[in-house]
Amino acid sequence: MVSLTAQTAGKRQNREELEIARPDFPTEHSIAESRSVVSRQPIDHTGLPSHSVEPDPTQCLFSCSTCPAYELNLCLGVRQKIAGTNWLPGESSITSTAHTIPARRTICHPKEWSEFVPIICQGWAVSSITLPDGRRQILTFLLPGDLVSTACLLEPMSGRTVEAVTEVTYRKFKRRDLKTFLFKHPELLEKLSKTWIEERTQSDQLALDLGRRTADERIARLILSLAERLAKRGMMNGYTMEFPLRQRHVADATGLTPVHVSKVLGEFQRAGLMEISSRSLTVINETELRRAADWR
Repeated sequence: MVSLTAQTAGKRQNREELEIARPDFPTEHSIAESRSVVSRQPIDHTGLPSHSVEPDPTQCLFSCSTCPAYELNLCLGVRQKIAGTNWLPGESSITSTAHTIPARRTICHPKEWSEFVPIICQGWAVSSITLPDGRRQILTFLLPGDLVSTACLLEPMSGRTVEAVTEVTYRKFKRRDLKTFLFKHPELLEKLSKTWIEERTQSDQLALDLGRRTADERIARLILSLAERLAKRGMMNGYTMEFPLRQRHVADATGLTPVHVSKVLGEFQRAGLMEISSRSLTVINETELRRAADWR
């Protein structure tokens, strides 16, 4: 596991230097027009009336400069290749649109036909599969820099429901243009293959967790995995991380009931392994939490 106290200042400085040297991805909307760019909201799970979200256009168009996963995902490699060509605003073969969606709204449906590849820029989302009777299995929690699904690069349907946990800002790239660009630059495929491998590894671990691990191990491993991923993005404050998840999210990700999740989290807190507030989680005893997770 990446140390939760790893220093990220160097990475941030490098990212800032790269931002000064390169322009952002061109978009299909000007800054003035971006005020009206909002995401689709086909399902309202909360019963609240749908409403448009008007993101700060500067934040939408230039959010790459503050993306905590800028160096982890495809964006860095793609933009370096664009910068290495005779790039002019509006003349790149790759364009994107920025979208903001409120919490608990659907970003895409499993059988939705789309020509776009969404990448999370800010916020948390979940990728899941839901049974006809409403039972849901969360496959992964999507963090800044994550592709909604690597399948989106090759197929028009992801086969998954993607829902915002918090307010989410994401970019949509046209699949045809992005795929053509990637295959013109084979060195970018190595970064893409790493993304595929990580997604496959997560799927393997999920199968192992659900099939063989105890409830304590499943929940402890979920927390440590999230902490590791957030640490790579420089999103940990010491041993404290943002934790917008509710018991139902943890339950759906670990194959348990919310009541069981509440019991296990309560035991972890009473044992002094962690502390959970309304929007954050602090790992107090990482060694014991690793032991509880059988994390090796």
